[in-house]
Amino acid sequence: MRTIKTTAIVNPDGTVKIQVPAEILPGKHRIVLVIDEPLESNALSSAEIDAALVEMASDPDYQAEALQIEAKFATAQWEAFLQTPTEL
Repeated sequence: MRTIKTTAIVNPDGTVKIQVPAEILPGKHRIVLVIDEPLESNALSSAEIDAALVEMASDPDYQAEALQIEAKFATAQWEAFLQTPTEL
């Protein structure tokens, strides 16, 4: 028997995906799942996220960095656009 402590995300459909160590052999295994309290205590609310986005929009340092990143990817974005099928 082996105990693995990790964090997992429970998806809206109730599924959970976990990564086990490489030494666990493929095949059928008995697994015991213990669900502790949610770790969402540090999650941001929608209002907090919106406020952060507003702050980013008025931050000159962030805007300068965003323009630099955009410039680096401009050629690749244009090439991808040209390869995108268009409907007539």
